[in-house]
Order: sequence, then structure tokens, then C-alpha cells
Amino acid sequence: MSDTAAATPPPAAGIGAVEAVVGTFTKPSDTFGRLVARPTWWLPFVLSVVIGTLAYAVALPKIDVERTIRDSVAKSGRTVSDAAIQQRLAFMKKWSNVFVAVGAVAAGAFFFVAPLVFWGGARAMGGEARYTQVLAIWAHSSLPFVLSGLLSIPLFLKERDDSLTQDQAQRVLASNLGAFVDDSAPAALRELAASADVFSIAVLVLLVLGFRRLPGLSKSAATWTPIAVWVAAIGAKAAWKAVVG
Repeated sequence: MSDTAAATPPPAAGIGAVEAVVGTFTKPSDTFGRLVARPTWWLPFVLSVVIGTLAYAVALPKIDVERTIRDSVAKSGRTVSDAAIQQRLAFMKKWSNVFVAVGAVAAGAFFFVAPLVFWGGARAMGGEARYTQVLAIWAHSSLPFVLSGLLSIPLFLKERDDSLTQDQAQRVLASNLGAFVDDSAPAALRELAASADVFSIAVLVLLVLGFRRLPGLSKSAATWTPIAVWVAAIGAKAAWKAVVG
């Protein structure tokens, strides 16, 4: 009996919220093991909401909405009257606060829906993880996105108000190949290039490390499950862009 007890590894200790955030960047594998033992996700959620809201508030005044609309119309190949463009512009300005609120709700919902998809993938591959464990892994794996938002703030502050189109605003950080693809390229190609992003790749690497600490998953399944979900999401976005332009 003593031999059996000695052969059984002790359960990983829990981890504090701040320690988990720091450990995601310094000791990710050990941190994810402790998060699986005692899941926590609230601090990454707060950070994503606060930094995301701040980055959006800084970026919004820099975007020339009318030029964005005109560029979108030009790329679509449609002919739209100036009156129709002005009507659309007035509508967007009138309902801008509603759009901001809807965007915030959608971002918050995505924080909890995305790990649901990853959890389903893990269960389909034989994993025994609880949703809260996958949520904790997703929350901390997503921290590079928070870092990208933080880095974008000083870059937007240097720009003049109403000086950027929406496409240009998305390239301010220049962390993906999409920042170097010409505007005349097909929308699907620009979307695929934008998916080759430094911060997105960092998130995917962290997800793989986290999945390898989930119970019941083989090393192969832990590696390919998040990658498969990620590729499917990129393919869906590229297909949508191909349709809507």
C-alpha cells in the first residue's frame, strides 16, 4: 500500500489569480496544471474588459467613419449615391452608443462561448475535463490578446482624429501579415493573412500547453484539438469575408 501511495503523484496545488496571470507568461505548463486543479478565470476576464474598453475608446475617435463607408462601397464594386452614404453615416452616428454596447456584450459572451467549443472538442477526443477547467485555460491563454490591446493604445494616441479608415485602424499594431497585404487583395485573402498574427499564434501555443494538462487527453489529442478548432474558425471567417467582401 505504501508503494502504491508513493507511486501516485500528489495533486497539483491551486494557484492565486495574480500568480496565474504572471505564470502564464513565465511558467505556462506548471501554471495550467495548477489551474486545472483549481480553476480561476475572473482576473483575465476583468483585464480583457478593461483593456479592451480602453483601447476601443482611444481608437474610436481616430476612425473616419465616412471614409470607411466610402472605401467599403468602392471595394464592393457597387454604385451607391452620395445621399445613401450620408444616410448610412447619420444612422451609424445616431446608433453608435448602441453598437458599442452590443459589441461589449458580444465580446463578453465570446469569452465564455469560445471555451465551450474547446470543451466540446476535448470531450469528443476522450478528455474528462470540466467546463470550468477549459474556461480557466482559455481565459489565461487569451492574455496575449490583452497584451496586444495594451500595446495598441500608445500607437493610436499618436494618430490624429478622423485620420484612419477601419481597415487602417486594424493595421496600426502591424502584428500580422494582413498589415502588409494590399487593400486591393481579395477580402478572404486579407482575412487569412490577418490570421497569421503574432498574438494569435501565442494564444494557440498556450492553448496547446493548457490542453496537455487536461485529464484523459492523449498528447496528440491535446495538441490537435485546439489547432483543429482554430483552423475551423479561420476558415469560417475567410469564407464569410469571401461572401460579404
